[in-house]
Formats: sequence, structure tokens, C-alpha cells
Amino acid sequence: MMAIEVFELQSRLCHAMSNPARLEIIHILRDGPQHVGSLADLMGMSQTATSRQLAVLRNIGLVSVQRQAQENVYELTNPKIGEICDLMRQVLAEQLTHQAEVATRLEKRD
Repeated sequence: MMAIEVFELQSRLCHAMSNPARLEIIHILRDGPQHVGSLADLMGMSQTATSRQLAVLRNIGLVSVQRQAQENVYELTNPKIGEICDLMRQVLAEQLTHQAEVATRLEKRD
């Protein structure tokens, strides 16, 4: 596979993860499969809105769905997806810490 194709796939993955609701879904699904209704309740969203976000994640291959009785149950296709989110939060925390240190140094100069 050529490098540009890999970057295109990576871009689509990042785009799918660029929505706060979808990131929250990923975070919740780290603990195990969930029914759409349970996800919607946990997130404070309608089932319709939750289903729309799940469709985006399913289309990119981040979640899979299985029918159980009358409901769809979603789960992460790979636990590394949750690890990606953990790494992003670690980077954000480090950036915020650095910004706070810079702000403190600037305040001391005044």
C-alpha cells in the first residue's frame, strides 16, 4: 500500500473520531458492549442521535453491531481504539500542564 493511501485511511479514522459524542461512545464501549438505549441514556442523547453517531463509527470499522432480541448491541472492534483515546488525553494533559507553567512564569514577571 502506498503511503498516501495509509494517510487517507488515517485521515478517515481521525475524522470519525473528531466528534465529542463519538469519543464519548468509544469511552463507554471500552467497558464492554452496550445496547443503543443504554448508550443514549448514559450520554443524555436521543436514541436517534446516538444511532447516527454509531453509524459513523460502524462505517469506519471502529464499532461492530450484533442484534440481540429487539435491540442492537455495539462494541469496539479493537481495544486499541480506547488506547488511542487515552494517548490523546495524555497529550492534552501534558499540553495543558505546559501552558499553565508558561502562564505562571509570565505572572511572576509582572
